[in-house]
Amino acid sequence: MSKLSEYCKKKNLKEMDGDYLILYRICLGILPFLLLAVIFFWVFGNKITDGMTECSFRKITGLYCIGCGGTRAFNYFVRGHIFKSFYYHPFVPYAFFAYFFFVINSFLYRHNLKCFKKLNPLILIYVGLGILFIQFIVKDVLILACGIYILD
Repeated sequence: MSKLSEYCKKKNLKEMDGDYLILYRICLGILPFLLLAVIFFWVFGNKITDGMTECSFRKITGLYCIGCGGTRAFNYFVRGHIFKSFYYHPFVPYAFFAYFFFVINSFLYRHNLKCFKKLNPLILIYVGLGILFIQFIVKDVLILACGIYILD
């Protein structure tokens, strides 16, 4: 007998602990707003990104802030340009994929389909924070060391 089938017999997978269930429900509650944002950017995205003002942090320091490129990345992601989205801000496509991976995994875990193990959401959060800070540091090191502004 495999370890996975032993695990399924030992634990009733339909029961979720309280914090995990709350996080799962919050993610499901965010879904309608996420869909509205996708529709809004699908319709008006180019108008939004064309008329954007310059970042205040960038005006003052000459460096990119941690969110620079995020709106353009979201606009490209919504339009299906995943690589362009990743270029402008890698956190945006990661956040979409991590969000849906968590929701689908939690749904399968809760309803005992194919005996999924519970995913630790902290792993997704820590990876996302790592991506966020690494892209921030890389973009600003390129400016400081080489004078390369990759988002212009």
